[in-house]
Order: sequence, then structure tokens, then C-alpha cells
Amino acid sequence: MHSLDPRTWQGTYRLPPIRDPRWGIAFLLGCYVVLGCVFLGFSRSLSQILLSIAFGLTLDVVLHGSIKGEKVFPLSALITCLSLAILLNYSLGYYFLWTPIFIAIASKYLLTLNGKHFINPSLFAICVSLWISNEMISLAPTYQWYGSAQTASAMLIFVVTGALLLFLLRVERYWLVISFLFFYTLQTALRTYILRYHIPPGTLFVGTLTSPAFYLFTFYMITDPKTSPPTKRGQIIAGMCIALLDLFYHMKFSIFTFFYAGITFASIRGLIGHFKNLNKGVPYFKKSFREWIPRAILIAILGIPVAVLFQMGMPRTNLVQINNFALKAVPSEHSGLGGAKGNIIEQVDPRIQHVAKWILSVGDAVAIADVDLDGKMDLFLTQPLKSDEWRGKLYLNKGNFQFQKIEIPTLERYLYDPKKFGIPSYAMFLDFDNDGDQDLFVGFSFEKSHVFKNQIIPRGKLSFEEVDVPFLKENNTTCIAANGFDFNKDGLLDIFVANVLPPYLHDYKERVPFSIFDLAKPQYKGDRRMFHFMHESWHNSNNGGKNYLLINQKGQTFAALDSDQIGLKETRWSLSVAAGDLNDDDWTDVYVANDFGHDDFYLNRNGQRFERKQGVFFNDLGLDTYKGMNASMGDVDGNLQEDVYVSNVYHHAQAEGSLLWMNYSKNNELILKEKAAQYGALNPHRFGWGAAMADLNLDGWVDIAQANGMVSDEWDKRYEKPIDYWYFFEKVARSTPDIFSYADQWPDIRGAYIFPNEPARIYLNYQGKQFEDVADKVGFNVRANTRGIAAVDLDNDGDLDLVITDQFGIPKLYENKVSGQNWVGLSLIGNGQLTNKDAVGTKVWLYYVENGKDKVQFREIHLANGLSAQGDRRLIFGLGTDQNRIEQVYCKIKWFNGSVESVDNLAINQYHIVKQ
Repeated sequence: MHSLDPRTWQGTYRLPPIRDPRWGIAFLLGCYVVLGCVFLGFSRSLSQILLSIAFGLTLDVVLHGSIKGEKVFPLSALITCLSLAILLNYSLGYYFLWTPIFIAIASKYLLTLNGKHFINPSLFAICVSLWISNEMISLAPTYQWYGSAQTASAMLIFVVTGALLLFLLRVERYWLVISFLFFYTLQTALRTYILRYHIPPGTLFVGTLTSPAFYLFTFYMITDPKTSPPTKRGQIIAGMCIALLDLFYHMKFSIFTFFYAGITFASIRGLIGHFKNLNKGVPYFKKSFREWIPRAILIAILGIPVAVLFQMGMPRTNLVQINNFALKAVPSEHSGLGGAKGNIIEQVDPRIQHVAKWILSVGDAVAIADVDLDGKMDLFLTQPLKSDEWRGKLYLNKGNFQFQKIEIPTLERYLYDPKKFGIPSYAMFLDFDNDGDQDLFVGFSFEKSHVFKNQIIPRGKLSFEEVDVPFLKENNTTCIAANGFDFNKDGLLDIFVANVLPPYLHDYKERVPFSIFDLAKPQYKGDRRMFHFMHESWHNSNNGGKNYLLINQKGQTFAALDSDQIGLKETRWSLSVAAGDLNDDDWTDVYVANDFGHDDFYLNRNGQRFERKQGVFFNDLGLDTYKGMNASMGDVDGNLQEDVYVSNVYHHAQAEGSLLWMNYSKNNELILKEKAAQYGALNPHRFGWGAAMADLNLDGWVDIAQANGMVSDEWDKRYEKPIDYWYFFEKVARSTPDIFSYADQWPDIRGAYIFPNEPARIYLNYQGKQFEDVADKVGFNVRANTRGIAAVDLDNDGDLDLVITDQFGIPKLYENKVSGQNWVGLSLIGNGQLTNKDAVGTKVWLYYVENGKDKVQFREIHLANGLSAQGDRRLIFGLGTDQNRIEQVYCKIKWFNGSVESVDNLAINQYHIVKQ
């Protein structure tokens, strides 16, 4: 062990000779990193990569100098850091960034055999990080290599030729590569045969052997000269053993088989080497420990700050007080809400029955409004996969959390023949004609969407008549998301209609409708065009449906604007639409959360067009993670500007995490910064869907209720023990677009599950600084495949109850049991001339004095806010527990497209109706 004083180190920092093959490796890996960040869509920011490289190089210099007493240029450490930048996912921010780098560099000096490390540092760091981090550190998704078929081919050629020219010809590991490829091809063929009834052979075989991640492992990891056998015989045996170990881990349905096989073989080889040395005598044992123990102590000391940062990044607990907040489940027998399984999935075209459950995994939505004008909030549930008696029904609130199911005759005719009319997959109420009652928009998938006018005003009796909307009559939709706002400030609500899948198949010259219930027939032998509707990319798919803006025509009908002309050129997989004025210029902007691609944020330019905003690097707005499910708006930090919460997937090999765009806009300049990791709102270990933003415990801070869970096998049991579809899905993710974008090449999901019945979350906001999940503590015991969450005061007691939709089960209803908290409720009604009657877009500031201190809260009225859910449009402001400390409560209202007025002396713990 040498001194930590650099002055005692021997030698000088001389660069390795240019002929050193490590230069070529570092150059090639550096090119991968650069291409990944600017072109391939890697979910790592430039700052994360540069910081990790700087940390790794510094640590290697310190350890090498302290342990070996030599000055060295850390070229090997550079390779290690670049490898980890490619293979690991750092979407969690900076807390966990240092851990894998530290593990990798430290392993070089702890796991040694005859003076050399015997496990590849990158391999060791990857495996240990996966084991210890509870999924907070994960592998980068394989699909990030694939932006298009051309990209995939180019990257494959780049990897192979680079390996041959810059690495293999210098390090002489030909036989290891040849042996591994030979035996791996054989075992892949065997797996392809065994799984032929679950996954198309081409998808598994071709997808696996053409994966760039597979080639990186083959050419750059197992061929490390210091950790691989030098002899021909040893290399052949090594290649065979790694391939067989990979097969063993595949039998365990692991998705990390490459790395587990590699570290298992290296560990066995290292242990055998140590065992041989021990047989030479006790002095070896004593000498090894005399060297190892001081190294371990030094590394442990250096690892303390890394461990502290790691712990700081873990979700924090016991921040919020919940003694006065609880949620109580309302049984369906009491509420009258239900949802028996229907036969919709069985009606899907037989050619794509195998993937129908995946395609139909969204669309169970809830809409909220007082439709019968009795002062109580009613519900509308789409329930597209449920039986006829539950699909597309209205539920009138009869008080005491009981509802009466009502059929809407003009809608009923569209609900029983999915092949002819499609299925209802979204709904929202809006007063589009400004007559004072709530009309209904119902988005359909695989056919036409519809608008229904509420006739309770002037007829005095609840009924709905369909509105003649020419655009909707002439164009199919795949609508699971929409929103309403006054785009052009004419005092009338317009409708933004989003499409997730393409309403019409792309590969035909004529307009061929896309219906999974009646797929187009082949027109010639080998015609597969009808199957080409799955996403074309895992991170930047542009083959979804186009979105449209329907402009209100004087409260009589709607007319669609040309999407290209107004700036809605994108054709992504749109799942959720949030609308609000984020740059404070008094024009409503739009955030669209997209699956399989970047989200779209559009600034409203004076009611004439939309301008899409996009940053430069990953984690900038418009260059985000790739599974945007939900978009909700609310002021998280109390800076009187609304932020945007976008839920996402966070599961081992698909660990992207939710987004939280904090709003710091100034002088009408949009400034959004992503801070989900900092605020503890990543939703880890969950498949996230809808999220309601509301003050659930009435403490004055906006909280988040998060729905989770993908699909189970409850509706299509085939096996005694259900199959984990994620194993097969990962094979699809490795394939190229010419495979995974065709539905007939996908594995059979029937009888399988993927992240089923996951716990929902209640993220309570701790003073605008941090979220804490308290779902179990407050009785929110949802374990289902939930989709939308609507926050609504169903019993008019001032706290927000929760309605949760379940794609494959009955809706869930939870009564909010807040006690001892104070509140003020506002119900705003626009004048129907300058401001729409629903007052959508109106901004409200609530001022009050608490314990001698001035306080203010901010809200903007949204028509809908979150995936598959429309919540209560009444504004509820929580004021805390001590009523005696609340004084001088008043509000300032900035009516949308209208004047500013104040309402003084607001009584607390009651609703106030304010008319413009």
C-alpha cells in the first residue's frame, strides 16, 4: 500500500502509444455515446455522461497511485465509463450516477488474480448495480438503438466493422468470439423452436442475433484481454460455457442473460485460479490478504460519499403528517358502479387475436359533471371492454355515494357492434353551446367519435341529442384522449381530438380504415400491409394518428382546422392532452403525452397556430423519455405557476420514469425544467397511467394520485401458472422495425401478464419540496390494472374523493375522509360571451392570512386533466387545520378573455358560486 500523497507516486503521466488497441476501443465507444445522445435517443444527458467520466477517471488515478504508487493515464477507466454510459440508464438524475462507476473502478483493485482483475469492470458494475439498487439503477432499454430500420442497420454495421478493425485484430480473441457466436446461435435456434408457439421464430431469432447490445457484449465485454483466456482451447471453452450459461438464465426467464452469464463464468474462472494458487502454499494466502485488506479499507473510505448519495436518492418517508387524512373504499354493491367482462376482445379479427389484449389495453375512462343540475357530480364511464350493460353508461349521483345507471339512447346505438361502430374509449363533459348544461363528447376508437347535446336546458328533462359534426361523420378516430379550451378567444370551447393509433392504414394508396375488428383483407399473395400499424420506433415513433383541433361554430357544431397549417404536424401515439396557459400570455397552450416517442408541447400563438417547443439535449422539453402516458397540470411548488406531471413506465429494462416539468416562466418566456427525481415523483417499480393533481389532504399543496398496472391473465387464463409476457416482449424490443412494427410478428399475449395489478400511489406533497407515497398508510389499497383517476367531491363536503377506472375490472371508488381541515370552494360560471360558461382557462388566486403571515394559492380551471379522466372543475383550496389562524380570505379572479375581479370575505368550509 502506498501513500495517498501524490508526491510519492512514481513516473509521469504519459499517454499510451497510439498503437495501443484501447485507443480504438475508446474512440468507437465515444462515437456510440455521441450518436446515442444526439441521434439514437439514449436516455442519458450530456452532463450525466461527462460527470460520470470525470469521476471515473479521477477515481482510477487516485486508486492506482495510492495502491501501486504509479502515475498512469486512465485509458482503461475511460473505456469502462463509456461502456457504462451506453449500457446503463441514468434517467433518475444524479444521485445514483456515481454508484456503478465506483463499483467498476474499485473492482479492478479488489477482484484480482495474479495482479490483474479477473472480472470485466463494466460487467461487474452492471450486475452488482442491478442486484443492489432495487431497480433504481437499470439497463438502458435495448430499443434505444432503433430509430428506424436504416438506423438499426447502420449501427449494426458500425459495431461489427469497428470491432473487427479496431479491436479483434489487435487483441487476438478470434476463437472466443467465433466459439461464442457458434454456440449462442445454436442455443438461440433451440429456444426459437421451444418457444415457437409463443413468439414468431423470426422475431426471436433475428431480433436476438442482430441486436447491437448483443454485439457490444460479444466484441467488447467478454473479449477483455485481462479477463478472458489467452489460448485457443481456453477461448473455445469460454465461448461455449458463456453460451450455455446464457441458456440457463433464459430458462429462468431472465432478461439480463448476457451479463449474468458473463459474470458467472468470470467468477468461476477466478475462483478456480485462486484455488490453484492456494494449493501452492499458505504464503500466497497471507500475501494476498496483506495486499487486499488495505485496499479494501481505502476503497471503503472513498465509497462513503457515494453510498451517502445513493441513500439520498432513495424515496424519502415520514415527511408528511397523515393523522387526519384517510381514504375509504366504497363497495360496488353500495355504489352501483360495476363492470362485468364483455366479449369485445373475442370479436377482434382472428389474425391479430394474439395481440388484442395489448392493443385494447387503454380506453377505460371517466368523465365528471353535474349533468342533471341537482348540485351533485355525476359520472360517465366508457368501459370499452365490459359487457353491454356496463359499456358507455351515465351514472347519476343520488347521494351517499350511490349512483343510478342511465342509458343515453342516442349513444346506445353505437355501443353493441364494434365492427360497425368501434368502441367508446374517451369521454368528457363540456358546455359547448354556453346554455348552462353539460354536453358530452365521446371519443371512439376504430370508427367515428360523437358529440351529444344536453337538452335539460331548455326542456327541463335530461336527454341527449347527437350534434351533426361533419368532420367526425367523415373521419375515423382512435381517440383515447381529448380536451376542451377556447383556442381563439371567441368565448366558446373548442375540442382538441388526439389519436393514438392511425385511424387509416399507412401502406395503402387509398384510404383504408384501420379496425382491429375487421382488418383489411390481403389483395395479393404475401400482402401484410394490414398488419403494419404497430409503432415504428421505441423512442421516436411517428406512425400514430394525427391530432385535430375542432373549432366551435357558434355553439351549433364544430369544424376541423387543417392540422398541418396550424402546427399540428406530428403523428405520434397520443395518450393524454393537458391544456393550460403555462407561459402566462393569456393563451391556452397544450401538452400532449405520447407513447413510444417524445411528448409534444405546443404554445398557442394568438389563436392562429401552435408552435411546438423542443430543446437540444435529452431531458429537454420535447426530447424526453419515451412512454408518456398521462399529462396533468397543477402548481406543485407554490410559485403561482402550474407545472406538468407526465406519468411513465419504470420497470427494470424499461426504467424511464415519470416526468415533472416545473414551471419557471418569466415575462411570457416559457421555462420548464424536469425535476421528477428531485421531487421523488418518478413512480419507480410501476407501470404508470393516469394521475390526478389535487389537494387531497387540504393542506394547501397539490398532491398526485397515480394509477398503475398493465395487464393480467384474469380474463384469458390459459395456463395453470400464467406466463410473464415481459420476457417475450423484450425479444420484440431487440428486433428491428421491419419486425416489431408488424402485429403478426408479436408474441401471443393470451394467458400472459405484464406488470399486473400493481399498487396505485398517493403522492402527498411536502411543502412544495418533495412527494411521499402514503397509499398504504391512508387505506388506498388499489391493486389493479387501473387507468384514469378523477378527483371529485361527490358528497359536497369539501374534500376530493377518487374514482379510478380499471381496464379489466370494475371501477374503484374511494371516499375521502379528511377531518379537521379547512377549505374554500369556488364554482365559477362564465358569462358565455367573453368567457365560456365552464370558465375554462380562468385563473384564480386565493389570498389569506395564516397565523399572521400572508399566504396565496393559485389554480387555473381545466376542462380535463389527466389520462382517461375528467375531474371536478370546482376549485377547492385547502387551508390546514387551525381555523382560528385563518383570516382575511378573499380571491382574485382573472376571467379567461375577460376582466379581473375580486371576491372579498369568503367564508371558509363552504362552496361559493361566482358568476362573471
